[in-house]
Amino acid sequence: MHRMMNKKFHMILCALFVVIFVISGCGNAGSSSDSSAKPASPTKEEVSSDSDTRTVSTVKGDVKVPANPQRVVVNWYVGDVFTLGIKPAAVMGWKQETMPFYDKFNDIPNIEKWETEEIMKYDPDLIITYDTKDYDKLSKIAPVLVIPEDKMTSLERLKFLGQATGHEAEADKVISLFESKLSQAKEKLNSDIFKDKTFSIFEDWGSGSYGIYYETGSRGGTLLYNYLGLHKPEKLNTLVKSSGERRGSLSYEVAAEYFGDYVLWFKQEGKESEYAKTKIWSSIPAVKNGHIIEIPAKYAGLFYYSDVASMTGQLDYIISKLLEQTK
Repeated sequence: MHRMMNKKFHMILCALFVVIFVISGCGNAGSSSDSSAKPASPTKEEVSSDSDTRTVSTVKGDVKVPANPQRVVVNWYVGDVFTLGIKPAAVMGWKQETMPFYDKFNDIPNIEKWETEEIMKYDPDLIITYDTKDYDKLSKIAPVLVIPEDKMTSLERLKFLGQATGHEAEADKVISLFESKLSQAKEKLNSDIFKDKTFSIFEDWGSGSYGIYYETGSRGGTLLYNYLGLHKPEKLNTLVKSSGERRGSLSYEVAAEYFGDYVLWFKQEGKESEYAKTKIWSSIPAVKNGHIIEIPAKYAGLFYYSDVASMTGQLDYIISKLLEQTK
């Protein structure tokens, strides 16, 4: 009797399990076919994967990078990385005390040669570079973000790197400060004193070397021409367009023809300008009008890069010097 009851009991249990299984299966099928239904919560592995990396669109295609990179290696865009609040594992770049981020170089190794073997020593989890050739060469070591200099403006680049590394808020803060100062500077330069004036950037390397070297990109060129919207002298503008070169040398004999109404005049450490001692120098209108803005050698670092933080410092320096001349 007991055996028969146990047998019936087991049969009832089995039947119940079958019914529950079928009902459960039908319910799941209904959910999967309903597009309005909420998706199931992702597994722990999916959350980890999604939160640990992000996909970034670059000139070399989509690159998967760490969501919060800890060991960044960078060359030319070192200023951007510092500005974002990232402490790199190593950098390849010149440092000088008037750079706005000079103190951030402390305790950070400097890469002497930008080569695979050297970079591998620092075990990077992200490499940031300007050179497209670095992608194939270095992507076996770590994800590589390539940003050619001519593909983004300084502001766009900082914004891009902020988004790529999870430091967008830091980028927005610095960009906002720069744009505010830039707007104020433009108002001051729109006065009758500076309206329609031309600007040049020069450095004297000596008659036996490069002569008078002109610059339109670095040394404050990006700030002056791309952001403040100031104009090059017509002859210099024609030279840059025809040669396709943003920088180059002029002989002592012809250099005066390329001087603007105002000139950023870079000095060299412990060296007087040979050109400034010539008769030609004293005949140049910008010299006679006192419109030469000397940049002492100690400020070479401030004017070396064209990142947003550097340009903010350059803006403060240049505007203050220009306004001094109006007093």
